[in-house]
Amino acid sequence: MNGARSTRRACLRLLALGGSALLAGCAALPEAGPSTGAVINSGGAAKTPAGDAGYNFVALTEDAARCLNQASGDGGMAAAVRAFAALPPAAPLGRIGIGDLLEVTLWEPNPAGTTLLSPPGMNVSLRVDPSGMVELPYVGALSVAGRTPLSVERTIMAVLAGQGHNIQAAVLDAQAVSGTAIVQGEATRPGAYPLTAGAQSLLDLIALAGGSRLADYETIVRVSRGGGQAQAVLSDITGNPALDIPIAPSDAVLLLPRRLEFYAFGAVNHPGLFPYDSPDITLVQALAEIYGLQDNLAAPRGVFVYRRQPGAVQTVYQLNLSQAEGFFIADLFVVRPGDVIYVSDAPVADVSKVLQTISGISGVAGIPRNFGAGY
Repeated sequence: MNGARSTRRACLRLLALGGSALLAGCAALPEAGPSTGAVINSGGAAKTPAGDAGYNFVALTEDAARCLNQASGDGGMAAAVRAFAALPPAAPLGRIGIGDLLEVTLWEPNPAGTTLLSPPGMNVSLRVDPSGMVELPYVGALSVAGRTPLSVERTIMAVLAGQGHNIQAAVLDAQAVSGTAIVQGEATRPGAYPLTAGAQSLLDLIALAGGSRLADYETIVRVSRGGGQAQAVLSDITGNPALDIPIAPSDAVLLLPRRLEFYAFGAVNHPGLFPYDSPDITLVQALAEIYGLQDNLAAPRGVFVYRRQPGAVQTVYQLNLSQAEGFFIADLFVVRPGDVIYVSDAPVADVSKVLQTISGISGVAGIPRNFGAGY
C-alpha cells in the first residue's frame, strides 16, 4: 500500500516538475492511430462536403443513428434494384435456341398414292448449331434460333409446297437447352433447370435448386444475362419484390458466400478481424465482441467507426461514451460489414507512456485517469 502511494507521489512530482517537457515528448511516442482531436478536426461536418482528409465526420446521436441505419439499408437496396433493372431484355420462353434438339416430322397426306417422301413420312432429329441453323433434308439450311416451333413449321411447309401434295411438318423442341437457367455455387442442388411458361421468378429458381447452403444474409445472388450482371443479398431479395425478377432462358444464377467481417484497432482489449455472423450487429454488440475499451488507454469520446461505401463519400462516425446516453446510442447504431472500429488513446495515456519510457515505472495504472482533462 505504501509502495503504491510512493509511486503515485513520484509520478505526480514528475508531472509537476517537468510536465511541459514530458508532454512535448508525446509526439515521438508510438501510437495505434490518430488522436481524438485529429479525427474530429480533419473530417468535414455532418451533411457537408468532406473535409481535407477526404471524409465526412458525423457525431452520433440517437436520431442520427436511427436515420443512418435506415439510409444505409435503403441505399444498398436501391442500388441493387437499379442493377437488376439494367439487365439486358430477357428472351421470351418458347423460342428455339442454340444447342436445342429439334424433332422434325414430315408427311404427305396424298389420296392418289404418290408422295415425295418414301416411305410416306420422315422423322429427323436436328441439333441447332452455334450459328442458329439446322440442315433439313429436302429443305436445306434453315435459320431457327429465336423462332417458335410453329414459325419453323410454316417455313418448312412453304419451301416444300411445290415439291409434293400438301406436305405437312411438325417441329418439337425436344431438348430446349436454351430454355433452361443454370444455378451454380452454394446452391444445395446446382444444375440446369427448365423454365416453364408463365412467371418463374428468381426465388422460384433458387427454391428449385434447394436454396442456399448458407444463411440468406450470408449469400450473394449474382444473375448473369447477355453480358450483363447484377447481384444482391438473398435476404434482400426475399424482402423486396422488385429484386425477385422473372428469370429468362439461358440466365446463369450464381450463389456466392458473402464475406462478412468488421475490424477493430486502437485502444481496445481485443483488436483484429471479426466475423459478421448476424443479419445486423449493433455497435454495443461489436464492442462486447472486442471485450470493450482498454481502461488505462482509451479516450471515452474517441470511439470511431470508419465506413467506406461504393459511390458515396467515406464517413467517420464518432461515439462519445463519456456521455450517459452513449451506450443507448451504440445499441441503436448498426455496424456494417467492412466497417473499421477505432478507439483513440486518451491524453493521459501519452503521459503514462512518457513516464514508462523515462523512469521504467510499471505501476502507472495507479495514476488518476483524468487530471481534469475533458477527453
